Amino acid sequence: MAAMSDDSIKTEDLSFALEGRLTASNIGPIWAEAAQTLERNPDRRVVVDASRLDYVDNTGIALLFDLKRRRRPKGAEIEIQGLAPNLATLVPDDDPEDLSGAAPQAPSVGLFEQIGRATEQQITYTQRMLAFLGDCGAAFLLATRRRGVVRWSETLSVATEAGANAVPIVLLIGFLMGVIIAFEIGLVARQFGAVIFVVDGVGVAMLRELGPLMTAIVFAGRTGAAFAAQIGTQKVNEEINAILTFGLDPIHFLVLPRLLAAVLVVPLLTVFADVVGLFGGALVLVSFDIGFVQFYNHLLGAVGMNDLLVGLLKAAVFGFAIAAIGCERGLSTGAGATSVGLSATSAVVTSIVWVVVLDGLFTVLLSG
Repeated sequence: MAAMSDDSIKTEDLSFALEGRLTASNIGPIWAEAAQTLERNPDRRVVVDASRLDYVDNTGIALLFDLKRRRRPKGAEIEIQGLAPNLATLVPDDDPEDLSGAAPQAPSVGLFEQIGRATEQQITYTQRMLAFLGDCGAAFLLATRRRGVVRWSETLSVATEAGANAVPIVLLIGFLMGVIIAFEIGLVARQFGAVIFVVDGVGVAMLRELGPLMTAIVFAGRTGAAFAAQIGTQKVNEEINAILTFGLDPIHFLVLPRLLAAVLVVPLLTVFADVVGLFGGALVLVSFDIGFVQFYNHLLGAVGMNDLLVGLLKAAVFGFAIAAIGCERGLSTGAGATSVGLSATSAVVTSIVWVVVLDGLFTVLLSG
């Protein structure tokens, strides 16, 4: 048990000894007695004999640090003597003046330096993402050449969660898109007596653009964030390190099933969105005196198989991009639960931006 004594080393000095163990169970009275002694003797030099200390826990370290950092007049300093080297290394050696001073202000950063740092970060992220996509491509090639590489049970499980459970919201979004497009275009077309051509607009918009685009955005918000959060949680819980310890590749073990599931699921969801979107448009055009049969017959002449294939190609590319970004953000998650949330948020934002960029590239390249 730690104890204190008031043996004097010099007549003008005040000394007390700490011995035994300093733990949370016994430090309260010792700390209180030391504080009272120092308050009663503000002008005397204090020598703390710690040579007989055997063990200290965090509270004991706090007491020793409190004694070291106390500000006292010149000639009345507190000196700790005889503290074992292994215990002395645990006590912070900060100057009390440094602790009492104002925190240093960070140097101001100019506009050009901010732009430079942001550019450097984007270049670094692009290089890391390209390397990750290269690893994913190699995993795809290996999966096509060697049997047993793909964990199909995991792929089907991910596809069920990312696809089947997302059908209701995709149907709702697709239906509303068809209704909105048909109604807005129909109001304008009716002024010129060209309501029948609304069928062309609804068909082309749903099959080539809005069907895959809106499905991809829903998939990014619902599943891309889930991929980042799942893998990020595994990273925080050291499960990724465990996978590496067992000699497994996280790309094959975690990323490849999600990429395959996304590439297969997003086009299927797009088909559902296209169908209900066209149905929603047909339902609205009934109020413009365009019947279902007339809508169907005109739609067959307005759109072709190439429109559907372009939309499905877009959907597959969007699904791959969303899954790759979500998995990469998950694998690059830092420490702590906060990093998981940041990775999920970043995955959603980045995925939506790249979906829009890719859609614009598709529109330019396939405009002919």
